[in-house]
Amino acid sequence: MTTTLIRDEALARGTLGMAALAMMRRVFAEQLPRFPGLRDTATVDDFVNSFFEDKGAGYSNAITALPDDRAAKQETRKWVERWLVDLTRKQPWGALRNRLEKRLERSTLFSPSVAKHYWFLTGGEDVDRHVTQTGLREIAALAPVEMPIATGNASARLGRPGQLEEMLRRVLVAAGRLHVSDLTKICADRFPSLLETGDVLAATVDADWDIVEEMTPAIDSPAATEIKLDDEHLAQQLMPRFTDTERAAIRHGGDAAALAKDLGIGRTSANNVVQKLRARLTELAGDSARSQGVLTALLSLVLDDSLGVPSIQSEDMEDSNVV
Repeated sequence: MTTTLIRDEALARGTLGMAALAMMRRVFAEQLPRFPGLRDTATVDDFVNSFFEDKGAGYSNAITALPDDRAAKQETRKWVERWLVDLTRKQPWGALRNRLEKRLERSTLFSPSVAKHYWFLTGGEDVDRHVTQTGLREIAALAPVEMPIATGNASARLGRPGQLEEMLRRVLVAAGRLHVSDLTKICADRFPSLLETGDVLAATVDADWDIVEEMTPAIDSPAATEIKLDDEHLAQQLMPRFTDTERAAIRHGGDAAALAKDLGIGRTSANNVVQKLRARLTELAGDSARSQGVLTALLSLVLDDSLGVPSIQSEDMEDSNVV
């Protein structure tokens, strides 16, 4: 049995009422799980209010012209889906996803799956393989993808030609096929500066600080010397970009407890600083292997400069965007 509560209430009040509001809440609760880049950024009520402020009279006129509540809900679902798609495209997550989809579409290495929005390797099997998200992040972290230091307002370039595609290829070799949102998450972990939000940083697999601290000089060779010089050169370029907080994290070698004591902050906040720094080093160094050499060079620079590092006790770490 159909009802006309939404239309009747609107005609009586001159505006949409509680029946329409309840219906809109249900529609948003149904749709938001499809948009991982948005769903945790605000409450359902916040989305409903923003939607209504944006669409206003046009939306109200559209649903009050429909014959019953069922039709009003179906039409609302269309309006909400389009609105959420547009909103997602404006967010860093949506921009990254669009960027990835274009790279996938242009490359002959990848083919669209029979499952909507999934991709697999051309000539490979369109199947799911058992692999953990941690495993996929490790594969991505090991793939060399150079991220040049951005200058001015230029957008970040995702590697030299073919590097991003090679990273995606390695990931899909292990996974079989992946939804584009999963590929977006992997890239967001690998390239944290591409997103404004910090929730993708904590899980990034990166340089092992214990290994860095225990490193001993290898037998000298022209190749090893060149690598060491390159790492030192990059470290010198990056050094001015680090905040005092980041330098403290480097100086403490990833020891969150010591960092927390030094900064006068909680252990969780200190651990977040360390994790974000690890992710950023992988991004800037090009891969997790090279980030260890860069970290070693940075550690030497920070220790050499430690007497000149100003006090950082006054920094508000909870609100700081340190990486």
